[in-house]
Amino acid sequence: MKTVIKKIFVVLIMLTAFSAWADDGIQPVDLSITIRSLADSALTGSSPEAGTAVILNGTVIERTVTNPDKDAYSAELMMASGEWITDAEVTVSKCIILLNGPEYSEMVPARRSRTVNPKEIILNSELLVYGVFLGWAETSEGVIAVVEAGGVRKL
Repeated sequence: MKTVIKKIFVVLIMLTAFSAWADDGIQPVDLSITIRSLADSALTGSSPEAGTAVILNGTVIERTVTNPDKDAYSAELMMASGEWITDAEVTVSKCIILLNGPEYSEMVPARRSRTVNPKEIILNSELLVYGVFLGWAETSEGVIAVVEAGGVRKL
């Protein structure tokens, strides 16, 4: 129960912070968009507009450092979200999160340290990501949504 309350509290704080940006001319967050709705959009072809601000939550199932140079650091996370359909059937939706900038280098280091870094995003971490929908990427699993992160929080 404490975990659920903590998650709700974090979401409310992030929404308050993001809503303050609306006065500065920044596009409001579309709260109707989820990892599941993005996956459904890929199948139906009814895509949100590129540049749409979103807040997504899910579980990290893959992580890849694409540029380990601290000044031009970039990494990709594959996030997944599951939903029970029946007692025996689960549907899993995925999206790619792009992490660009030196502030993410400690979150997804090129090499793991022997000592635990509390900032590190390990596999199976649950995240809340504020970002901008960029479009679609063709992968071996099909078409997957791509979101560039503007902020990442571990839950």
